[in-house]
Amino acid sequence: MPTFKLSKAVNINGDSVNELPYNFEDMTARDKAEATKSFKKAGNIVMVQELDSDYHLYLFAAAVKKVNTSIEPEDVLRMSAKDAVKAEALVRDFFFLGSGESSQTNTSEDALLN
Repeated sequence: MPTFKLSKAVNINGDSVNELPYNFEDMTARDKAEATKSFKKAGNIVMVQELDSDYHLYLFAAAVKKVNTSIEPEDVLRMSAKDAVKAEALVRDFFFLGSGESSQTNTSEDALLN
C-alpha cells in the first residue's frame, strides 16, 4: 500500500499524522462519485476534471479513506499547501495522464492509417 509522507504533520482524530496511506487501485466508481459529491457540496464545480487541482484533492482524500474509513476529506484538506500540490500530482498522474496519453496515441495512429 503506497503511503504519502507529509512534510508537515496534520491532526486527525486527535493524533498527529505524518503519513497517509492511500489506495487508487481499488477505488470504485462509487468512491469517485462520492468524492465528486463532496467536492460539489463544498460549493465547487468541476469544469475540466483532468485539470482541476482542487478536485484532485478530493479524489486523493477518497483514496485515503479507501484505506482508513475514519479519515474524512476535511482531515486530508488540512494538509499543507506544499503537500497538497504533491497529492494533486499523484492523482493527476494516476487517473488522467496515463489515460490521456493512450487515447492520444490511438488518435494519432488512427489519423496515420486514414
